[in-house]
Amino acid sequence: MKLKNILLPFAGILLLTACEKDHRNDNLVDPRVYIVNNGAQTATYYDVEETLDYNIYAYSSGYFGQASEVKIVLDPDAIEAFNAVNGSSYSLLGEDCYQIIKNSGTITAEGRRATFSVRLNCPEIMKLPQMNDYVIPFRLTAAGTEVNEELNTILVNPRMQQTEVLVRNAGLVESDLSAADANTLEFVTYTEFNNKWDTESTYDHGDDVLAEYNAANGTQYIPLPADSYTFTEGQLTAGYNEAVSTIKVDKSKLSTDRYYTLAVKLKSNSKFKIGEKNTVLFHISLLPIADSRNKWRLISCSSYYTGRGPELMIDGDLVTRWESRYNNTGQGDINPDEAATVWDMGKTYYWCGMTLVRRSDSYVTDLRAGYVELSDDGENWTKAQDFDFGDKTNTSTTGTYSTEQWTVSGRYIRLAVNASNRNKLYSVSEFIPVLAEKTE
Repeated sequence: MKLKNILLPFAGILLLTACEKDHRNDNLVDPRVYIVNNGAQTATYYDVEETLDYNIYAYSSGYFGQASEVKIVLDPDAIEAFNAVNGSSYSLLGEDCYQIIKNSGTITAEGRRATFSVRLNCPEIMKLPQMNDYVIPFRLTAAGTEVNEELNTILVNPRMQQTEVLVRNAGLVESDLSAADANTLEFVTYTEFNNKWDTESTYDHGDDVLAEYNAANGTQYIPLPADSYTFTEGQLTAGYNEAVSTIKVDKSKLSTDRYYTLAVKLKSNSKFKIGEKNTVLFHISLLPIADSRNKWRLISCSSYYTGRGPELMIDGDLVTRWESRYNNTGQGDINPDEAATVWDMGKTYYWCGMTLVRRSDSYVTDLRAGYVELSDDGENWTKAQDFDFGDKTNTSTTGTYSTEQWTVSGRYIRLAVNASNRNKLYSVSEFIPVLAEKTE
């Protein structure tokens, strides 16, 4: 009897609970279909393509999947509405410029996406004036499921991308082949787009290409002898955006006392246009080029102002500078006819040229002219380079000088300045020689 009295209340509670409505799904969103890539969408095609298939995707949202038949239909009114809201000026693309490949599909509870496809006629589109300003407007419809009216349109905007084959590192490339095992150079062509084609490129290289460059640019580069290298062409193939041509150099046929230059030019491609910068000049040295002045030792400086000594010419800082002495503050000659500074470079080098940097303020033209000499012993000197910036009309801060065949060498280096555009006031911000280490 006691057990019965205990169970009866619990039975009542269970009976009442069983009669309550199930609210577990009350806050779940009903299924709706929409276009994933909605709004204005760019369909990029290349100028060499005949057709491009562009896909449009419809998707079903909501917790529970629901089967529905979906379809895209042309909706020219969508262009006017989009232009009004976004301030754009798209126009309707003519039907001769595209073909609808698939405009309907089924979304199931298991597979919640449907794919539609439109095929662009690329040559016809490229005939149009303002060809990038046209769109194909589609609106999504569905049977069996509600459509999200905010995400139910797409404007497919075809845009042409120019195809070009480019040359990596076009221009002058310093090429150090001083290491015993260094004998290979690479001429690299590439595309900035996804290359889908096998193509054939043609190349020019050698004396004629370099002679043309020298004539056009006033340079005197020495050609790499034709019998001292072999050129193996690289070709662009489908799926690859880069082609590498290799140059094998036979250093046994070359002299170490000069730069050699090999000019390589991308001449043509069977499918793509060629970029404007299509030539590489490999500026080849068989000796190591010195790239540091931090081991130089100052021997003498005939004139400098206190706080602006000769060490500031080789400190790598374009703001600091050496100045000759012009009053009682400093060391050496005051307003000299010539001011010279001598360093011990620690090794013997060939003279290959230099960059000379003047001060960058209103007195930039103070430094006008001078020369550089080299010596083996610090006493007997050979002139390596003259320089002259000219009168005050030349306000350039930098002078660059180069020597292709190296005839002067030495361990000691002297920079002498002997002409100014402001009385006898001289200054140098940076003295940066190019030197090839002379080896036995």
